[in-house]
Amino acid sequence: MLPHLETSTRKETMSLNPIDFLQKVDIKGGLARVNKFSVQITPPTALHAAGADVISFLCKAAEFPGKGWSTVEDRIYGIEVLKPYAAVYEPITLTFYNTNDFAVKKFWETWLNYIQPQGTRNMRYYDKMVGEIRLYHYNETAESAVVGKENYFCGLNEAWPLSLQETEINWDNDELYEFQVQIQYKDWSRRAGAGQHLSSYDYGRDSGGGRQGRERDF
Repeated sequence: MLPHLETSTRKETMSLNPIDFLQKVDIKGGLARVNKFSVQITPPTALHAAGADVISFLCKAAEFPGKGWSTVEDRIYGIEVLKPYAAVYEPITLTFYNTNDFAVKKFWETWLNYIQPQGTRNMRYYDKMVGEIRLYHYNETAESAVVGKENYFCGLNEAWPLSLQETEINWDNDELYEFQVQIQYKDWSRRAGAGQHLSSYDYGRDSGGGRQGRERDF
């Protein structure tokens, strides 16, 4: 005798009407766009790198981080099953406009040199070389980047520059000077608060240390 199988009588339907689609999207605030964002960069305290707010302001493009898993194969009755055992956080890329005084590029060169000073070649202790980077996304109707009014927040915990991209200069190109920096980090948080990372920050608001980023107009 075959076992009794319970079946659901509820039918899942999906409307193919574009009006229904738009109505459902409107309930969620509409479709998000990628061009309304801001970045806050906080270097290591001992680095004494000035102008981090200006550097953040000149970030042309950024990436929200992803998350994956390192896996191991486990054979069960002849079938190989992948099982996760450790989280993997890939580096993100930040793209910056450079200025004529090269302050933006020098900022990252200074941080990289701080990790391993060229004079001594001694690597800095990890907890002394890392900083914090925060990414904010705003609604398409936002006219300026006001921390606390964002749609989404992502904080990179224990962030540090992994590499600085080489850049080409030539006589035939009069485009704006841009370059990229790869950022490595320990992990990331969607919110900073009680029991979370990102030092004493609470959802992007400064705790009194004067490290709040400047407001950015779109």
